[in-house]
Amino acid sequence: MDKAAIKKWGTLLLLAAGAGIIFQLPYIRETFYPQIQSAMGLTNAQMGLLSSGYATMATLSYFIGGAIADRFSPRLMLTVSFIGTGLLGLWFSTFPSFTTARIIFVLMGVTSIITYWSACIKATRALGTPEEQGRLFGLQEGLRGIINAIVVFAMTGAYAYFAATSEVFGASMAIKVCAIVDIIIGILNFIFIRDSEEDKKEKPESVVELTKGLFKCLTIPRVWILVGIIFTAYSVYGLIGYVNTYAVNYYGLSATMGSTLGGIRYLLQGVGGIVGGILADKLHSRIKVVGGGAVLLAISFALYIVLPVNGSLVMAIIVNFIMGLIFIYAVRSQYFAIHDDAGIPMALSGRVSGIASALGYAPDLFMYTLVGSWMDKYGAAGFKMTWAYAAVAALLCVVLSVVLSKVIKDGKAIDADKAL
Repeated sequence: MDKAAIKKWGTLLLLAAGAGIIFQLPYIRETFYPQIQSAMGLTNAQMGLLSSGYATMATLSYFIGGAIADRFSPRLMLTVSFIGTGLLGLWFSTFPSFTTARIIFVLMGVTSIITYWSACIKATRALGTPEEQGRLFGLQEGLRGIINAIVVFAMTGAYAYFAATSEVFGASMAIKVCAIVDIIIGILNFIFIRDSEEDKKEKPESVVELTKGLFKCLTIPRVWILVGIIFTAYSVYGLIGYVNTYAVNYYGLSATMGSTLGGIRYLLQGVGGIVGGILADKLHSRIKVVGGGAVLLAISFALYIVLPVNGSLVMAIIVNFIMGLIFIYAVRSQYFAIHDDAGIPMALSGRVSGIASALGYAPDLFMYTLVGSWMDKYGAAGFKMTWAYAAVAALLCVVLSVVLSKVIKDGKAIDADKAL
């Protein structure tokens, strides 16, 4: 392997490692919820406010970050993102006051989104030719899952070791481990990430020009189709997480096995992401992977609807869950890679990624409250309603994939200069 190839795939590994780690701190409550709550003396409502503060800032940040990614060096932005998030993590590991913690989580919405997300997508696109986009994004998704598993294992190990002193101290040390890894990755980004020649040639734009360019992107029809694909696929991704709870509550699966299935997600993320990337390049179409995966997901969720609630069918639920995870991670690995299929110029990559993320991830704002109310009110029937929601979302994703293919086939290439 020559030096250029080593540099290319090494850079991809670094980007994947970052993608797997930077979101661990904003979502640290998922791993150490009771310990953090106990250490800070917070109510469940206050814990929820920490999360909502981050989510609200993140939603706004996708828009801003998209424009900024087309203005500044991806190398600089990635470095700032990781070091900034790491420092905020070290601050939070001291378990400060609730008001201070809210500020920290809002700031993480800046460092993990504004200066990171669109820059990461743009840096990944810049690593290869149009023919390699599926493989690049697929490998990034797959490696992200594997590295996620390693980091969570390291954090859990740190917690187990230091919790002998106290659970609060153990949680603090686990957070510190993640924060320090973030800072190290930030330094590695500064050393090894190199801006593309196109990035170096780009002329600085004023705030007015950036804003006008952002709104002009909203007038491009295929951008809205990309938003719809991410919106529907992300809805399916979010809802599949309820399957292990469904299996525990209604099929007699043990709580321990339910948690184990949740952990297996990271490993299947590796499988689905890599398989999706390889298939995309073999088929010479990322859209076919997204559309085909969505068809399989619709079938998978339809099975949950028709399978009777009977403990003897628990193995069928588990197998369907595992297959569904592979399908959704294959789809997820490609829904930003299809930007290349859609003819989005590199000069617009940051803006379009920001728009697609801000609007495509909007289910976070309402979906969980909606399906949660169904489950509380209707029990097992509420879960069936949730599976129907997911199946419909998957079918809509298929329709949008077909529409995008037709638009690309019939439409003209996007002129970046006119869109700016």
